[in-house]
Amino acid sequence: MKLHSEDPRLTAYLLGELPADDNAAVERSIAADPALQLAIKEIETAQRFLTDSLSPGSKKLLPRQRDQILKAARHADQSGKVTPLASHKRTLKPLIVPLAAAAIITLAIFLLLQLPSGTDPISDADSNPKPAQPGTVTLEIALLPAPGPPDTPSSADSDIRPAASSGIANSVAGRSAAMEENGDLFLRKVADRLAGSPPPEATDLPQLRARSTINTNEQNTLPLPVHCGNSSLAWITRSIREARKLPPANAVRLEEVLNQFALRPAGPASISQGVTLSTESISCPWKPSATLLLVSFRGANDISREVTASFQTDPSKVRRFRLMGFAPIPGIEPGPLPTRLPAGQITTLVIEVEPASPGADLGSIQWSVNGSTAPDLSLTAPGDSEPSDDARFAALVCTFCQWLSNRPAGEIDSDLLAALARETVSDTLPADRADFLNLIDQALHR
Repeated sequence: MKLHSEDPRLTAYLLGELPADDNAAVERSIAADPALQLAIKEIETAQRFLTDSLSPGSKKLLPRQRDQILKAARHADQSGKVTPLASHKRTLKPLIVPLAAAAIITLAIFLLLQLPSGTDPISDADSNPKPAQPGTVTLEIALLPAPGPPDTPSSADSDIRPAASSGIANSVAGRSAAMEENGDLFLRKVADRLAGSPPPEATDLPQLRARSTINTNEQNTLPLPVHCGNSSLAWITRSIREARKLPPANAVRLEEVLNQFALRPAGPASISQGVTLSTESISCPWKPSATLLLVSFRGANDISREVTASFQTDPSKVRRFRLMGFAPIPGIEPGPLPTRLPAGQITTLVIEVEPASPGADLGSIQWSVNGSTAPDLSLTAPGDSEPSDDARFAALVCTFCQWLSNRPAGEIDSDLLAALARETVSDTLPADRADFLNLIDQALHR
């Protein structure tokens, strides 16, 4: 297919409006032509500008801003006075059907989460009415981490008490059912639920353990989640700044902290139906023999897409690997992975990879969008060029979270963490990242 940089089919491709055959042809043309790749980036930039300019949505608060608001609310007048907030009113008829569908899905998820395990929703409806506000989830379910891929069982799993295991199992079952129904909506409801709740105690949170390192001669494929929660950084911040102590280990969820920041790896990338997959590798700060592989999914500009992906390795080139974060709950099956990637959402994962030899290929990412296979992305070890600022910052986040939770035990000390933080300092550092560096300094000198 012959394309030029102003071809309207490029825009149609980003919006997912092309037939399957034309879509594949456009992808091949883009992959082979740097000018078309530049045009795609310019179109995406323009679409983001229009979306940000015209959308009535509010910007995400920094953790410390959210903390200040919640703190003020806790000390506010309890007279019951309600202060109305200005809202954007929409009267366009095309919104009626999507909003109605969303309301039905929300109600279905709420009813599903409220049913205890083994309950028959028909026979028990009259005998056990549960009046509640639609669109909420129980705190026990909200405090669960988003599921990760299956992990190697640990001998420590048998230490968990059966009673606690039974209660968590029921909550995990409710979470799994909601994730399968609409994972994107469920995670938004979880964020709303936790934002309006006091910081949890360590005993309220499920027991977690560090994810295992996987030997490639036993397993060479790792399924990848494309969405996760976002509450852990707020819990960590409150512990360090308000309680002046380090948070409990089970409050530290590396994947949630990592995804508080918009990270854009600067290595090999691929695009399919408006969804962008980008990667970058950087030397592992705490293990010289290993490489940290950043994998970032960026949602299409228009609507959510179903995205599935897996990390594939060659055992002759990679000895072992470990997904950072997504710590499993001992004795509990993880449940289905999130696959719905919201429009514009950026989800970044980090994988610790130990190559069999220096400079070896790291493997590939195999992925699909809305059931259609996307181009595989080959992964390479770090070269001689300097890593991007985003890759350095991601490595710092991973180091800090492991230091906080002491996982693996004794592998990361305060000197290494402080040195990495100093290397990240910059006059042009965004405000949220500068605040994170300040948080690290407060944790080191508490």
